[in-house]
Amino acid sequence: MKPVIASVWLVLIMVCVSLVGATTIRVDWAGSGDHTTIQQGLNAAGAGDTVLVLAGTYTGAANRDLDFGGTNLVLLSQSGRALTVIDCETLGRGFLFDNCEDTTSVVSGFTITNAAADSGAGAFCVNGSNPIFEDCLFLENTAQSRGGGLCCLSSSPRVRGCRFEGNTADDGSADGYGGGIAYLTGSAPQVHITEFIANESRSSGAAIYAYYAPVLCVECTFTGNNVLNYSAHGCGAALIFSDGATFTSCDFIENGTVEVSIGAGLNVDGCEITVTDCAFLRNRAGTGAGIYFTYASGSTVSGCTFAGNVTEWGTGGGISCMFGSDPTITNCTFTDNEDYHIWCSDASPTIEYTILAFASPGVPVYCAEGSETPHIHHCFVCANAGGDTLCGSTWHDIDTSDPLFCDRENEDFTLCANSPCLAGETWPQLVGAHGVGCPPCESATEPTSWGGIKALYR
Repeated sequence: MKPVIASVWLVLIMVCVSLVGATTIRVDWAGSGDHTTIQQGLNAAGAGDTVLVLAGTYTGAANRDLDFGGTNLVLLSQSGRALTVIDCETLGRGFLFDNCEDTTSVVSGFTITNAAADSGAGAFCVNGSNPIFEDCLFLENTAQSRGGGLCCLSSSPRVRGCRFEGNTADDGSADGYGGGIAYLTGSAPQVHITEFIANESRSSGAAIYAYYAPVLCVECTFTGNNVLNYSAHGCGAALIFSDGATFTSCDFIENGTVEVSIGAGLNVDGCEITVTDCAFLRNRAGTGAGIYFTYASGSTVSGCTFAGNVTEWGTGGGISCMFGSDPTITNCTFTDNEDYHIWCSDASPTIEYTILAFASPGVPVYCAEGSETPHIHHCFVCANAGGDTLCGSTWHDIDTSDPLFCDRENEDFTLCANSPCLAGETWPQLVGAHGVGCPPCESATEPTSWGGIKALYR
């Protein structure tokens, strides 16, 4: 899918260039082009031109700290990111956009590596600069403060089909935000079909850090990202006061370690966000291995799967809701999380049309002493190792039948054709995140009446 998208964009770029009769300037380090360095090519280009870079590894002062200088143009590799490398040799950053470049400024098909800067090592976008980065690999770049791969301040670039791998934001002691990307005040970025792998930050947001920045993230994958300080936040993404942030069809897999992190998938602090059709699998944290909400009311989580997530502190393998955080959790599937699927402390989430099954060792929903009461209805609560009791009293329409997953051991949480969670079986609406995925199957657990379950704990 990604190569196809990249090819389509390449075709569109070339078509647009040909339509306006713009110039193509060739850069080849070996000397066969118009110029031998990338900055020379950029300096020679006018608005709408294409600087076409031939395959090779580009090093030296004129191949780092690259600046479009306010000219909207296309910087395009001929052979793609695997064969066209900008190696900054730890002597500077990859790109600086600080002259209000717009979305007709494009960087396409490069690996940017070994960049180093205080902020925005791979690329730094400021002063209302909104370029497009597509089919780029940001690899092993290091910022001391913010944005090992990319940092944006009052700028809203678009990132498509890229990969951020092994980037770091770390000053060695307490600071470092956004190992992959840091979005700061005044930014409203969009990220599509992009991978974040093994990025690190000293403090918050190992993959993405957003501060007053409503990031839109669609079809992205977050794998193996980690914060370094104890109790640091957001191995996948840390969202601070970023109302309107949206994550759609994203996967958060094996982020964090149980020793240090809070919110291994997402950390949501003081903002209202939307999370739709995402998967949180095998993440590890001190608390909130999937999502950690704090001082965050009004968020929605729908159509999401939380499975195999682990916490060290026993608070919210799937989701932790803290300090007035009252998200609406609907049509989600929680299974095999440790210790509890959902932890509430001074919070009253609404949980509806959701499967809460096979928690180990905890109960499905736990309310800390003095917590407000969650609102739970039309849910399947089944075979949780600590019992299937629900805290508080504002619950109704609870079923304890086995949801009948197709292949739970292999993380296939679609439903057997005879599942009671299907629309029209128990209630008119589907319960859980997934529909039919296999023929009828047998129950792995014995259904028990809700009254029978309550009687066990009196």
